Amino acid sequence: MFRASAAAAAMGVLFALAAAPAGAAGRKEPPSEVEEQAVAGIHDALRASDCALVASRLNDGLKRKYPSVYLLAGTLYEQGLCLKRDWDRAARLFEQANDAGEPQGRQRMIAGLAEGGRDRAAAMYWALEDPSGLPEECQAGRDLRNEPEAYVAQLRRWPAGRLDACVYLVGVVNAIAGEIEYPSVGTAYAVYGRYRMDFNPATATVEWEELELRLGTMTGAMSGDDVRDRDSVRVKQTLRAALQETSHRALKRFAKPASVPAGWRLQRDFAFNLHG
Repeated sequence: MFRASAAAAAMGVLFALAAAPAGAAGRKEPPSEVEEQAVAGIHDALRASDCALVASRLNDGLKRKYPSVYLLAGTLYEQGLCLKRDWDRAARLFEQANDAGEPQGRQRMIAGLAEGGRDRAAAMYWALEDPSGLPEECQAGRDLRNEPEAYVAQLRRWPAGRLDACVYLVGVVNAIAGEIEYPSVGTAYAVYGRYRMDFNPATATVEWEELELRLGTMTGAMSGDDVRDRDSVRVKQTLRAALQETSHRALKRFAKPASVPAGWRLQRDFAFNLHG
């Protein structure tokens, strides 16, 4: 099985450290209340810059095998926040998150493997676990995934430039998917939505198409201003704004190779659905 290797590189600031994953993240089962509380406690310690408390609460969550804590611990190791930067540990934790039912673990691992060409073969290996939308050229050798040496040999036979282009594509797409979280304004105003991502790797551009936007029932104490605000452009565009911000970060994170086929496009849909 492919594993990550080499030193880690920072992937941003606290944007990647959102609390419990939302529907857009694709988690099979929503986190329990106690898991959400565990992650919130770690964030409280991070905001207080109490790294000893961060480590203690992380260890407790890891012992309880919370998928969200695996994901958060991996991100902290990757970024070097309160923990010594260690890509190998980050990758193992991302894999554990994925195995525990949190696909953002696999997505963040692929992005980390692809960044700077850290391990291009491993990035492609893991990307083929969900090849939906990938160009056929990037799927060549998929039948050899259970034979790592043969798969790597297949990659070496690819035409010049193809591997760089494919790694760029899967890096950007998985960086986006791995960091999408429900924006706080969206949850506060019960905004639901579905959006289609259209990534053109040749031009290094991402466009978002709104497929559905709904305003659910707000709960808790509400003022007249709250009710008026939820009909504002700011609230209605909060999901699109979060997606655009995430894709902008991903595009900045990866350098586009010199040669990417002009005909390549990748579309994927993302749904924001509040758990409850």
